Amino acid sequence: MKEDKLINIITNACPTICFMLLVSVSCLFFVSGIDTSLMQVKGEHVFGATYMTMNNPYYQLLDDQIRTLIEANGDRLISRDASMDSDKQLDQILELIDAGVEVLFLTPVEWDNLRPALEKADAAGVPVIVVDTPVKDRDLVSCSVLSDNYEAGVLCGKHLLSIRDSANILLLEHVTAESGKQRIRGFLDTIRGHEGFNVLGEGESDGQIENAMMVMEKLLKEHPEADTLMALNDPSAFGGMAAIRGAGLTDRFLVYGVDGTPEAKGMVKDGMMTATCAQFPLIVSERTVEQGYRFLREDISYGEEVIVPVELITRDNVDRFNINGWQ
Repeated sequence: MKEDKLINIITNACPTICFMLLVSVSCLFFVSGIDTSLMQVKGEHVFGATYMTMNNPYYQLLDDQIRTLIEANGDRLISRDASMDSDKQLDQILELIDAGVEVLFLTPVEWDNLRPALEKADAAGVPVIVVDTPVKDRDLVSCSVLSDNYEAGVLCGKHLLSIRDSANILLLEHVTAESGKQRIRGFLDTIRGHEGFNVLGEGESDGQIENAMMVMEKLLKEHPEADTLMALNDPSAFGGMAAIRGAGLTDRFLVYGVDGTPEAKGMVKDGMMTATCAQFPLIVSERTVEQGYRFLREDISYGEEVIVPVELITRDNVDRFNINGWQ
């Protein structure tokens, strides 16, 4: 039965969480604590958003929550899916600016190639609010709303050190996303200097289930002694787990992810996954919208950061979280 859960997730690479979304949206204004006074700007306003991919339930939820908050204020959101294509995202940014959006929300496909589009946004007086993962050119970004990605890696590393005397570790990365790099960096910085904790190999997953599965299969063949996986996000962890299961190594492996998806929390509860470091997308979306309305009222500033804390979910504390939805 436990393995059936993993098979279902792999089969449905973009898990649907519609019921949870409906519940969270209906409760949002009653339990979120968002300061709605920050959103009182007269007249209809148009916001734009481009996400690195919508093939990820985290970004699906962000878009849904951001849209709900904006539409509740009588305004409009135009969303675009870059589908992991940086050139496509550049075109989308220019398209949204030309369409007259007043604020642009951005989760970049690549963190270091957006300057021309950001310069156009700056010239047009359109504030850019980066969501979830940073960009290199912070001087052209009004605000970044981010989970504490480095700390997510630190928490995974500390947990590993607390339960094992040694580990042969494989990494699943996403090197073009700064958030993913920070998570892996936090993990590596934490285990560095601890004898017996060795990184045997790493592979690029792009944060996607299918890529992670293929990369992990290759890594397992190259490093048959591996016994621990640190994945930059939960979808990569799921792909890695499928490869581990296929190799008959499930009982040997510890598996760490980052996101706190409902599926990952269920796997942690069932003992299939060691831990997932929870992001809080409901809070991230609230802070993002608050910043968007603030920049409609105020002069544009640059380089601000809003950091949302993260929390490690293990079998010991998973019952404090809603495993049927996001936190």
